[in-house]
Amino acid sequence: MNPHKRLFLIDAYPLLYQSYYALIKRPLVTSLGINTSPIFNFIYFLIKILYEKKPKYMSVIFDDPTENFRKKEYAKYKSNRKKIPQAIVDSIPYLMKILKAFDISSLHSYYGYEADDIIGTITKKAEKKGYMIDIISMDKDFFQLVTKNVRIFIPPFKKNTSKIFGMKEIQKKFHLKHPKQFIDLLSMIGDPSDKIPGLPGVGKQNAKKFIKKYGSLENLLSSIQDLHGKMKENIEKNKNLGILSKRLVTIQTNVPCIDFNDQEFSIGNPKWEEIKKIFEKLEFHQLFKKASQYLRERNRC
Repeated sequence: MNPHKRLFLIDAYPLLYQSYYALIKRPLVTSLGINTSPIFNFIYFLIKILYEKKPKYMSVIFDDPTENFRKKEYAKYKSNRKKIPQAIVDSIPYLMKILKAFDISSLHSYYGYEADDIIGTITKKAEKKGYMIDIISMDKDFFQLVTKNVRIFIPPFKKNTSKIFGMKEIQKKFHLKHPKQFIDLLSMIGDPSDKIPGLPGVGKQNAKKFIKKYGSLENLLSSIQDLHGKMKENIEKNKNLGILSKRLVTIQTNVPCIDFNDQEFSIGNPKWEEIKKIFEKLEFHQLFKKASQYLRERNRC
């Protein structure tokens, strides 16, 4: 793989949520009453990535709140999620304008799919073209996409430092032979944050043991006769939930109409006058100075 061919994919909404809640007690509000907390932290982090990592290819991917195939298949999917805070909703048009002014690609998921699926599809297509990919997200579901060419970058939050998960980190943390088995792990233990049921009564430790012994959910379900007692009863009774859970947690990597054209993902030249105009409206005066300094230094490198 060519180290210069590195693509950064940013999962927008988790980062916006993180930015919003980081300042929930002391939100940033303009003189006109605009809550700029979500977008301020997002842009600050974006500028830092541009300066420190010096990416040539990048895209920011947004979720579409419309119905998707997971909700259609399982009505409880993400049913515990609260309504998106209005400050985040209001920040999206500004963020879109800023990304356009920075000449950074942005994509929206569309009916039937989520941002995860768009990112998964781009990742696989870019990898086939010889790219290294860094996915920036707090969503652990992306661990399943990790290969020798794909890493997950979890931004710092509160007192936590940033973390990078490659193959070794995921294999060690979850006792897996390959990150793709993270799908099977989630299928067994479920995911309360998304209301994914998993196999009731299995739990994380048993799931790790089953992955080590059987390798996959399917192999476990075809070997139920090897189990005993309550565990055997639970899995036999709920195997359909495990199969459903696997479909729900599996990121789609073949979303139609999504392609990877490196020119479309190439970062262009910032339009400083447009950036200044938007930043002035948001009262990001110091952030504009920092952006100018960072990016001009970056361009001299």
